[in-house]
Amino acid sequence: MTTGPTVPELSRWLRNLQAERDSAALYEELASIEGDPRQRNVYRDLASGERRHAAFWEERLAAAGQAIPHFRPSAHTRLLSFLARHFGIGFIVPNVIAREMKDWDEYATQEDARTAGLAEEEHAHAATLRRRTDGALGGNLRAAVLGANDGLSSNFSLMMGAAGVGQSTSTVLLTGIAGLTAGACSMALGEWLSVTNARELALSQVERKSGAKPDTSDPSVLSAGNPATAAVSSFILFAVGALVPLLPLFILPVALSIWGSVLASIAGLFLLGLATSLFNARSALFSGARQVVIGAAAAAVTYLVGRAFGVLLGG
Repeated sequence: MTTGPTVPELSRWLRNLQAERDSAALYEELASIEGDPRQRNVYRDLASGERRHAAFWEERLAAAGQAIPHFRPSAHTRLLSFLARHFGIGFIVPNVIAREMKDWDEYATQEDARTAGLAEEEHAHAATLRRRTDGALGGNLRAAVLGANDGLSSNFSLMMGAAGVGQSTSTVLLTGIAGLTAGACSMALGEWLSVTNARELALSQVERKSGAKPDTSDPSVLSAGNPATAAVSSFILFAVGALVPLLPLFILPVALSIWGSVLASIAGLFLLGLATSLFNARSALFSGARQVVIGAAAAAVTYLVGRAFGVLLGG
């Protein structure tokens, strides 16, 4: 006697169905936004593939006597559609690729999906997006989030270390200002050197191939970027993040300023975590909470180290 699917199995089928429907709806949305007819057809082909995947799970559910649920796009899919309409498709490409790779990983562990070829097709979808979609804007978003996170996390930890030693609020403030300035300058210099070295390498390769004076307009040279622009961007992004734990010390009473800095930093970390959910295929809540835990743990460790040194120094 054959037995029907288990409850966990039915739950998995329903999750897969929702994910495939979400992907199909998102690709249809991208097709409606895209102005290039060739690229529009790419998104429509991807939507068609996702609908085939959804039909596979619908058939399994129907064969098990389960009702096919009405489709309602997830909040994440609606958010991505909104961002694509207002900021451009490139803004969300890293997230879409990450979603396809996540589906590939999950299907690779599911025998029915693997046998039906769904895992390989999801991987092919991600490869198609990488080849045909300009993800420069999405890459810039990732760099911006990481740059601001570096500034916030490092200056928050630095200021908590000074607070742990037992320094006055004014000294903690000066420590934060110094951390912002030094960190932003260091980031700018590092980025300038990185881009300059990349351009010099590209120029030498072009010269070696052509045997003539290298052309700075060569695509391989241009792709390395502009050192000055990269340096200024890194300086600003780090400074913006580092300013978050500083602001409460400027505007709140002394008695509340340190706790205000802690709360502002936690809020900033959570918002940065939400932003990372745009390109890591994780839920917004998980990404925000993870960022808070990691950033707060780093600040707590620095505070305890400062406290220990304060005790050793007789503070």
